[in-house]
Amino acid sequence: MPFSKTTSPELLLARYRSLMADVPVVIFAGLSATAIQVVALQDGIDWRVSVAMPLVRMTLAAMLFIYWFWHREDNPGIEKVRWRLRAASIVLVFSGVVTFFRSLYLFNHTDSFGHYFLIIYITLFGLCFAFILSKIGVAAFIYNCLLISAALVCIFMGDFEQPYVLAGLVLVFEAGMLFAMRASSNVFDRLVNATHETHSLLEENQRLANLDALTQLPNRRQFFVHVEQQLARAKKTADRFAVGIVDLDNFKPVNDVYGHHIGDLVLTEMGARLARIKIAGVQFYRLGGDEFAFQMVTDPQHMILRQIGKEVNRVISQPIIADGILISIKASIGACVYANSKDTAQELYEHADFALYHVKRTGRGNMEIYSQTLEEERQHLHKVDQALRAADLEAELFPVFQPIINVNTGTISSFESLARWNSPSIGIVPPAVFIGVAESLGIISDLTRLMFQKSIIVMGSWPAHIRLSFNLSAYDVTNKAVIEELIYMVAQSRIHPSRFVFEVTETALLQDFTTAKDNIELLRQSGARIALDDFGTGYSSLSHVQNLPLDKLKIDRSFIKDIETNPTSQTIVRSILALCQGMQVECVAEGAETASQVQFLQQMGCQLIQGYFYSKPMAEEHIQHYLDQPGVTANMVTAGLAAAEIRLPGKVA
Repeated sequence: MPFSKTTSPELLLARYRSLMADVPVVIFAGLSATAIQVVALQDGIDWRVSVAMPLVRMTLAAMLFIYWFWHREDNPGIEKVRWRLRAASIVLVFSGVVTFFRSLYLFNHTDSFGHYFLIIYITLFGLCFAFILSKIGVAAFIYNCLLISAALVCIFMGDFEQPYVLAGLVLVFEAGMLFAMRASSNVFDRLVNATHETHSLLEENQRLANLDALTQLPNRRQFFVHVEQQLARAKKTADRFAVGIVDLDNFKPVNDVYGHHIGDLVLTEMGARLARIKIAGVQFYRLGGDEFAFQMVTDPQHMILRQIGKEVNRVISQPIIADGILISIKASIGACVYANSKDTAQELYEHADFALYHVKRTGRGNMEIYSQTLEEERQHLHKVDQALRAADLEAELFPVFQPIINVNTGTISSFESLARWNSPSIGIVPPAVFIGVAESLGIISDLTRLMFQKSIIVMGSWPAHIRLSFNLSAYDVTNKAVIEELIYMVAQSRIHPSRFVFEVTETALLQDFTTAKDNIELLRQSGARIALDDFGTGYSSLSHVQNLPLDKLKIDRSFIKDIETNPTSQTIVRSILALCQGMQVECVAEGAETASQVQFLQQMGCQLIQGYFYSKPMAEEHIQHYLDQPGVTANMVTAGLAAAEIRLPGKVA
């Protein structure tokens, strides 16, 4: 019937299920009524009409009941439901036509009792069965009209005293039944549609709850759900299950420099690129910010996992054009392979996160798989964390000082203060380890204040021309309260502010450039000097040089270690020296360890040099002895290389 083509699949399925529940009632009522008719009208009527035809109908009803019984638990597809409803509609209309003509035949061959019986019989059949089967649709209304028409025809064919009254009574009930059928059908349809809409909304909400709105990748919540499921499967199958965390290197500057709109475009493109990776059934997720994750089944040698890592780095490192802006980004990846039946999803995530931390600390743009070595390092960091929490900072932390030499004048320009920690429980801890732990514990500003105060005390015994160079962390340089306290400490020291040089790194500036710039200007206004440390390794060095009130640039040691043999390093250093000369700011080369490096830098025009060649960082008690030594200057270089001639690329000796 037409409704089965136009009605929504959800509504058809609901009607079908409702009809399936009513089938036993319809069959029982039909069999009972047919049996009563056979008994009431068997006398004086051809047995083929009064008995045989009802028996055929009863047999078909019994077969229909058996069919229903065997298929009552079925969950057919929509096309099969359409077919069954069409078949039921055809059978119902055909049954109505047969009943119409059979009723007229029986009416002509029965007595007065038979007349009344038939009218009541077909009227009740037409009303009740049509109502029960109204969910079939149009066919139920056709069936109803056929049987009520048969009742009306019989009324006017018979010899009744008040046929119009009887017909009117039937029509009143017919009108009421049609209204009830229509209302019931509408209420049912509205209820089904409302239920479907509610389910659709719930499904959509569930989908949105598990989906990242920006990248359309599954989100953090879904990541942990899937990892839990994979863990349960891996514990049964011994699969090599792995999780990984992907962090976009230097993404924050994209937001800071170009705005969050461009940042969102970059994240969207990264999500799309990751989603297109289809190796070994890997599934990617966005955890939040610039952090993504994946989970997969790998092989015992982790070859598939390493292949995923290479592919991720390949697709991420391809340049992006966002609103006409060319942006290049790389990724660092930390991964962990399930190896212990006691591992939980959270532990796997934390291990992968630590592997990521290791990559970002030792060299970005790579992938690290969590290993026993990293487990030992993590345990060591845990000990450092616990020891630092319980540490007597005043007693255990102390500064050491490394000189910065003016090779032209042969004098010490300044000492850089470097923090050291001697823990009574775990011994000497390198600053590269405990500084990061202090930042994670939120006590880095306490260390800053303590180290600065101790450095000021040591500085009080130095000659007046020697400055103190002091490093500020990312937290320090973006915290106005810390900066104001440092300025107050300088004022209280009664040492001229120009003798203090505060070093900041580009990485620290990237945390919050605007706030960092404001705080640096406060330091500059107080009379202190500002140095940009590790210059040349940040995201946007020239923009920082242009926008900050700098007095000094410090060339990163990575350009110094191979300056004698690497033309690229030589070009970079020469460019930085020219930049400093043009801006009239000082330039310090860090990491000079050999006499030849010092002489090479000096001939390039570098005036200030710092490194192990002159001295390793020294304790307070060794400074005076160092100051008293003759020849901590360029004379040491000249003496060490008296017989050597060094030619610089691009210059004539």
